[in-house]
Amino acid sequence: MPAHLRVSLADRPGALAALTRALATSGANVLSVTVLQREAGRAVDDLMLDWPFARPWDGVVHAVEGCNGARLQGLRHVPTATAVSDTDVIDRVLRQPRRGLEVLIEALPGALLADWAAVADRRWIRDPVLATTSTPHPLPATPAALPRPRALVVHDTPLVVLPIGAGEMRLLVGRCTGPAFTKSERDRCAALLSVVTGIGHLADPAPAVAARAEP
Repeated sequence: MPAHLRVSLADRPGALAALTRALATSGANVLSVTVLQREAGRAVDDLMLDWPFARPWDGVVHAVEGCNGARLQGLRHVPTATAVSDTDVIDRVLRQPRRGLEVLIEALPGALLADWAAVADRRWIRDPVLATTSTPHPLPATPAALPRPRALVVHDTPLVVLPIGAGEMRLLVGRCTGPAFTKSERDRCAALLSVVTGIGHLADPAPAVAARAEP
């Protein structure tokens, strides 16, 4: 079953190669590697592994711990080893522009290796306006004031929270377990929302969905 491994490595030649060799030795088949961000001499990487669901994580953990300077940030099984690209998300929206926001909600978990996504009115946060089937009820509490997109952790639940328009609507993307969302993931999510709200005359989607949030 695919596994999502996030690590922080020293941003120097050979660090990633050493990690992939150690993982191979532990029995993990590395399916893909994505560099999320580089900052202050370190790189945060997402690796998709082929790792049986029933096998303990010990081999992966020891492989990471055995690499000089490597830090484990998250390790979990995911439904698929293939992440949805931003281009694919936009293509899906272009095919159904009148359902742009709904299509975005459906696609975001695959794009961000998340578990769920939802649109909610902050005043009725327990009852999402739009949501994937795995979205928790009630939704995690989010800050009352949200002037800009944020990546945060609420009661051990990693979240990206973005305002939609100038009203009370907001977009939430979450993982059931770590790792926390990075700044680059937050910014990707914000960029996708911006593109989608511009497609099909959705410059301000809040009025279009606000009626669904009325009690």
